[in-house]
Amino acid sequence: MAAAQGRTTLKSCPRYLERQASLAQQQAAVDALTGLASFRVLRDRLANEVARCHRGSDHFAVLFLDLDNFKQVNDKFGHEAGNAVLRETARRCNAQIRGTDLAGRYGGDEFVVVLVGTGEEGARGVAEKMRAAVEEAGIGMGYPAGVVTASIGVAEYRSETKDEDVLVAADRALYRAKAAGRNRVGVATGSEPEEQAT
Repeated sequence: MAAAQGRTTLKSCPRYLERQASLAQQQAAVDALTGLASFRVLRDRLANEVARCHRGSDHFAVLFLDLDNFKQVNDKFGHEAGNAVLRETARRCNAQIRGTDLAGRYGGDEFVVVLVGTGEEGARGVAEKMRAAVEEAGIGMGYPAGVVTASIGVAEYRSETKDEDVLVAADRALYRAKAAGRNRVGVATGSEPEEQAT
């Protein structure tokens, strides 16, 4: 009413400010390009899952996904084509998880997925479905076979492994999968990760 009467501006009204603050918070939680969770939300969720595991001796798994030839897509087909690949990858990955899980964009062409209450075997199965879905998406978008593929690292977190960083373990498994030939799922088991060829 004060704004309507000319005693103040809309921008200084408490309801307007609350709405703007809420909108800013929502925008910070979501990656603008892919619609997945932002890095900040991923980081907070990982911390919450670690704390939950220590309270209840539960476990969870992390998938670290990286597009294998993303620079080639950008260089040959342009950045808009690359953005379309990122959006489709996000959509396909999100379709493979449950409502209790969380998929987010880590940065660039890297994605992280938190699978609640999931062990290594279940996480490997989800990762393989995601890998196949990304490859299928690339072909569906008209790219030659092998251009749009993903390598994925899998790591399980248990309360007894509290000294290990699950994200670092998944990242190591990812890079071993890439070194083994790309378009693969690599699984970190203890200190010796192994790769699953596809």
